[in-house]
Amino acid sequence: MEAFCLTLIPADSGAVTFLVLGSVSAVLMSVAKAGFGGSIGILSFPLMIYACGGRPMVAAGIMLPMLIICDYAAIIPWRGKWNLRAVGLLLPGSAAGICLGWLALWGFQQLGRAGPTAEQEQIANACLKLSVGAIALLFVVLQAVRAARARMPAFRPVLWQGACIGAAAGLTSTIAHAAGPIVSMYMLPQGMPKGRFVASTVLYYWIGNQLKLAPYIALGLLDMDTLVSALALMPAVVIGTAAGLLLHKRVPQRSFTGVVYVLLALAGAHLAFKAAQTLWF
Repeated sequence: MEAFCLTLIPADSGAVTFLVLGSVSAVLMSVAKAGFGGSIGILSFPLMIYACGGRPMVAAGIMLPMLIICDYAAIIPWRGKWNLRAVGLLLPGSAAGICLGWLALWGFQQLGRAGPTAEQEQIANACLKLSVGAIALLFVVLQAVRAARARMPAFRPVLWQGACIGAAAGLTSTIAHAAGPIVSMYMLPQGMPKGRFVASTVLYYWIGNQLKLAPYIALGLLDMDTLVSALALMPAVVIGTAAGLLLHKRVPQRSFTGVVYVLLALAGAHLAFKAAQTLWF
């Protein structure tokens, strides 16, 4: 029994730390996806990094199967309510962005394997942590700027705009499961009703996360250990999905996201600071 329990926990991570922070990450991710369009779920990846003992590659591998299960759970209640044009414009660029993300993760891996010491692995992890922290902080700043601006006319994207935004979303999604901010900044200005906005993001993530399976398998980020670790957190995914569908109807999104933005800024700043310590100090 003890050996089985240890296989559920990533190396360098305590059982309590992994199960507590990992469960919080899973709940927040699934609540955001099922009820609020996913953008605030960006906080879940920094939490998962902490849960995995500061190892971003391990955290990314564990989160992908959780995201896919959550996508399948969320797409059923939102089926048919999405904006197909808005989602379709993102997909060609997203495929290209996922390929770029594949190359970036491969580069991080090569940096970590460049020598026999642990220093190179620490540098690779720090680079990825810095990327996640910077994305999180940039998102909070952009949301604050958007909230301060007067109401703008509805955005009607064309193919080149969707392709460029999709490429950025595919790249950040592959390296840090962080497409939410970019997709939200693309969807929100289009003035969709709340339900259509959530349904459109759910459809996009459902497609995009399955496209990421190929690079993750090729890079060795998905193996039996990561799948079993993800399995240990699946009850939290189920609870979060149910809670997200309930909260969508009962809680104003502005109240929910306000608290998460503060937590996201703190998590992003902490990750960036720790990465800077490793890289420069």
